Amino acid sequence: MIRVRSLTLLAAAALFAVGAPLAAQAPPATSAPGPAVTPSRESLAEGKVLFGKVVDWLGGPRKIASVKDVRTRGRLTAKTPEGEATMEVQSSLIFPYHLLQEVDSPFGRVVMVVTPTSAFLAAPTGTQDLPPAAADELRRQVIRIPLNLARNAGDPKLSAAVAGKENIGGVEAAILDVTYGGAAVRWFVDPNTGRILRTSHNGTSPDGKPVQMVSDYLDYKTIEGFPVAHRLEIMSNGEKDQTLIIDEYKFNTGVDLKLFEKPPPPSTTPQEPAHPMHAAPPSSPAPTPRP
Repeated sequence: MIRVRSLTLLAAAALFAVGAPLAAQAPPATSAPGPAVTPSRESLAEGKVLFGKVVDWLGGPRKIASVKDVRTRGRLTAKTPEGEATMEVQSSLIFPYHLLQEVDSPFGRVVMVVTPTSAFLAAPTGTQDLPPAAADELRRQVIRIPLNLARNAGDPKLSAAVAGKENIGGVEAAILDVTYGGAAVRWFVDPNTGRILRTSHNGTSPDGKPVQMVSDYLDYKTIEGFPVAHRLEIMSNGEKDQTLIIDEYKFNTGVDLKLFEKPPPPSTTPQEPAHPMHAAPPSSPAPTPRP
């Protein structure tokens, strides 16, 4: 059976982001959004302005809207129950909510697919649905991608509220709490540039336990006019346990929706050939006996 817990955690870590850098540091207790509190009118007004600055830093509304899909290729190093492992990871995202990842794990190549209506893992040992809680958490993780949230800047259902300040690697960052589509995330933003220095959120692990995820972004470069982090250092419940290095990032490559379809289960009965070329050659006629 596929090791769902390990592989789901790895896949969640490998979710790509258009983000920002700075050295990782131990997160304080206030790093992730706390219990839901109705933000004040002033914090919402400041949050709207700061969110707009982030949108501009990412390229502006028109450029962001032009992105239909993203492909990435990188290396994920993560702590697993079997020890630390480094894996090749390839991801394809069709905005807003179709994600496919291929992980060359110690267990073989594993494909993870998350869409609004399905979520499954496919591996050499077979295909299985993700547990509902894990699938829902990964869908929220897709929503939290900064470029995805920025696409919805004009949606009145998106809320952005300033919630104080925190020093991140020597930068006095503004804390911005963003909620949309059932997902909540805290951004730590350079107020002078709109650059995201850190993200954090409270979620649920594949085994149903609460987990606080804090991500710092390093070594980001401009790709086709977008700022893209090429190194993510990720902490779970205060422990650094995952590092993602991005080697390749491509926009609008024409990702095919068919890639996100769940493969049919293996057949247990003989099937007719799908194409005449696959049919067995006709048997030769028996030789005619000579008189």
